[in-house]
Amino acid sequence: MITMKLEIASRETIKPSSPTSHHHETFKLCLLDQLAPPIYVPLVLFYSAADFIGNDAVDHTTISDRLKKSLSKTLSRFYPLCGRMKENASIECNDEGVLYVEARPNVALSDILKNPEISVLEQFLPFDPYRVRLDKEAVITAIQVNVFDCGGIGIGVCILHKIADGATVASFINAWAATASRC
Repeated sequence: MITMKLEIASRETIKPSSPTSHHHETFKLCLLDQLAPPIYVPLVLFYSAADFIGNDAVDHTTISDRLKKSLSKTLSRFYPLCGRMKENASIECNDEGVLYVEARPNVALSDILKNPEISVLEQFLPFDPYRVRLDKEAVITAIQVNVFDCGGIGIGVCILHKIADGATVASFINAWAATASRC
């Protein structure tokens, strides 16, 4: 069993690089989405240090800056992800932004990948995806970038299920990755 401590290095809000147009200010949820349970779709992606060899962005500060810049650009195209819920019927696309957390785990990435445990993997997420509060302060999307001492990175993503299913999360991640590769 792996015992892990996570040190939160920073918390910030990443906003879209361009404002949402006025005719997209409200994103109405269909009845099925309104009835969906208030949970987040969680996803954790791991990248070893070898994934960055030959890349100009080897140091974690540069990688973090690239992730934030590309996230901001991607959010302009996925504008409901940085809004806030309004009475469980719609999303106010007000460009409030997404929660972005940077953390430092005290374990090796190789130990996590050799013997993945759900209780440990959940710590790479910005919060518990199954305990949701849907007040005006609740975010639609939250991201946690976990930087390992070995040079690897784990990216945990939580997106509210009322707005995104697995296919939507995959589209968002692919768009973010494509944007990051061009930054």
